[in-house]
Amino acid sequence: MLKIAICDDEKYVRSFLRKLIEQQETDCEIWEYSSGKELLQSQGVGSCHEELPQRQGQVSDMGNMPQKQNHLGVSSKQKPPGEIDILFLDISMGDVDGMTAARMLREHAREQKTAVWGSLPLLIFVTGYPDYVREAFSVQAYQFLVKPVEEKEFAAVFEQAAAECRMIKSRKREEPHELLIRRGSTTRKVLEEDIYYAESSNRKVILCLGSEKITYYGRISGLEEELSDHFFRVHKGYLVNMKYVERYSRTEIWMKNGDKLLISRYKYQDFAKAYLRYISGGNG
Repeated sequence: MLKIAICDDEKYVRSFLRKLIEQQETDCEIWEYSSGKELLQSQGVGSCHEELPQRQGQVSDMGNMPQKQNHLGVSSKQKPPGEIDILFLDISMGDVDGMTAARMLREHAREQKTAVWGSLPLLIFVTGYPDYVREAFSVQAYQFLVKPVEEKEFAAVFEQAAAECRMIKSRKREEPHELLIRRGSTTRKVLEEDIYYAESSNRKVILCLGSEKITYYGRISGLEEELSDHFFRVHKGYLVNMKYVERYSRTEIWMKNGDKLLISRYKYQDFAKAYLRYISGGNG
């Protein structure tokens, strides 16, 4: 599933872009941001100790959560996504303009030792100012759409971007993802693919690696953001690797190591859909 963000301070533009995305019939989640500040906050860029550029007299409500829409148009207040796959970004906005937000996102990637070229999000500027084309590529923009956006042009650009995202994700899956787990004064490397499931217990996380279990202080929500979409939060206390799911019912999941886990009735339908996507992708 692609995670797509739209950042524009004009609501009708966000609605129009969402409509165009939904017309592509791609399995995706759509997040809306009405300002550059909201976008940067959702990605953990900047903090309360840093002064982000802001127009004098402009007040930004940082307490508002962005809206998420799936491709069926159903919206709800949700926690912002971890990594965005495709970002549609306006340049001229009231608080933090799009070019500044893009530079800060790219700088944050460099600080995380992440290569900017060939990484996510794919940045597509959507603006009424075509003179910014050259500057857009200085922040490694993937494409540049000029308002008013034509539907055929949007469809072509979106198709290319979605295909590029899939290739980038495929390359990432080929590279083993390692987690650094700290227990007291000891740090241990754990391969993501070796994790059967994670369990939350008070303020601790228990990683199950087949027959071995590792306990450390942490939050399962933070681990969920770090792991790939092969993992699914089936219960507030369990995060499972779909690679090791043997079978499931509406109330329980049986793992390949013999462990049996609870599944929340509120999570069942979403899990069933995610698991079908996983096995249909040839990863079972």
